[in-house]
Amino acid sequence: MNQPAARVRAYNVETPDRLLDAAERLFAQRNYQTVTLKEIAAEANANVGQIAYHFGKKETLVRETIHRRAGELNRERIALLEQYEELVGRDNVEVEPLVRALILPYYNRLDEPDGQWRHFATFVGRSVWDGTLSTYMSESFDDVAKLYIAAFMRALPGLGHNDAVRGFHFLMAVMHAATVEDTRIAGLHQGTGTGTGSSWASYKEAVVPYISAGFKAIAERTAPSP
Repeated sequence: MNQPAARVRAYNVETPDRLLDAAERLFAQRNYQTVTLKEIAAEANANVGQIAYHFGKKETLVRETIHRRAGELNRERIALLEQYEELVGRDNVEVEPLVRALILPYYNRLDEPDGQWRHFATFVGRSVWDGTLSTYMSESFDDVAKLYIAAFMRALPGLGHNDAVRGFHFLMAVMHAATVEDTRIAGLHQGTGTGTGSSWASYKEAVVPYISAGFKAIAERTAPSP
């Protein structure tokens, strides 16, 4: 085999995605901080040198697992927000369609057959409040988050900025926690088959009004008395 040609194939454009896919699968199984580059390379049928070539170090690889998914989500969330505002007018938006536009692009991807988005969701759901990962999440998602926070404030005129941020924080907590299979919650279902993994359609339909009602309750609580 021609060694230069083999090297090109080994380090080709497809390799970064294979490494990121492998990292997601392993990060979903246990704390990402304990997963080694050697394990990621083995999972990807690659070698540690390829990780170093494409990412340099583990921190960059972890960051890229977030950035890769964020780009896809952000594009759809911005498009949905712009389409909705064009349809009804920026000052006529309502809470529940905003929640749907923010959450459903994420949840809908969890049903994709290759399972990679589920691995990503489990990884993020378990680690999202970790200090290091939180920095990567901010880099990836905060610009779009600010667009939606401003939209929630237009939907609920009594909602101040601090409370809008608090409501958004609750939204993120619910969205991420709901994607992680929890044995305790599964036990509470008592074999009814209604856990998060068994019926995403019904689960998604429950989460949206739940979060929407929370935003409205915060706005009502903080609105000035007549």
